[in-house]
Amino acid sequence: MPEHQFVSFLKTVVTPKRLEHSLGVMQVMSELAEVYDLDQEKARTIGILHDAGKDLPPHVYNQLVEEGNIQIQYACEANYIHYLHAPVGSYLVQRELGITDDLILDAITTHTYFGSSQHFNDPLCWCMRFSDLLEPTRNWEGERMILECVKRLREIAYSGKLEEGAFLETGVLIKWFEELGIPVHPNMRQTKQALAVKLGLDDSFLEI
Repeated sequence: MPEHQFVSFLKTVVTPKRLEHSLGVMQVMSELAEVYDLDQEKARTIGILHDAGKDLPPHVYNQLVEEGNIQIQYACEANYIHYLHAPVGSYLVQRELGITDDLILDAITTHTYFGSSQHFNDPLCWCMRFSDLLEPTRNWEGERMILECVKRLREIAYSGKLEEGAFLETGVLIKWFEELGIPVHPNMRQTKQALAVKLGLDDSFLEI
């Protein structure tokens, strides 16, 4: 489906600011797809559609959760802003746009660390998580931890060091969520631990 049709659809479900963010994420996804030799069309589609569900009113997203049989495994996943909007958005674009590619749908679902998809650690899924932080319209002023993380993450991710970038982003997000009192998804902790063992890294790597 042409990207202009995605834009037309998004204008009906997200705010102008969210659309601007989505276009920025699409651009970063395109750039990272070149770095990691990934499918450009899938990368751009994931990027532009990843937040399709984030601005829906409660009565709509509750209906989609039921209609899409979206299963909440952990209590934190009921938090719509931080976690649940991702699988809802995935179901929404499947229903409204006819997207059936499992990798595209899973990348949208898991960009908030939601669920247990077989594609959770696919490079496109990690590039999506990177792009969400790195896209140029996001203003992290006032969030020193994330601002410094973004600077390092951009260098690491664009250098082709996918797993180091994954460890950095996940570890810093855990620390940030804890500071803000946001429930941390168990997948984040499990992912960080697995990467720490695999890469031989510890929390000193996360120091900003």
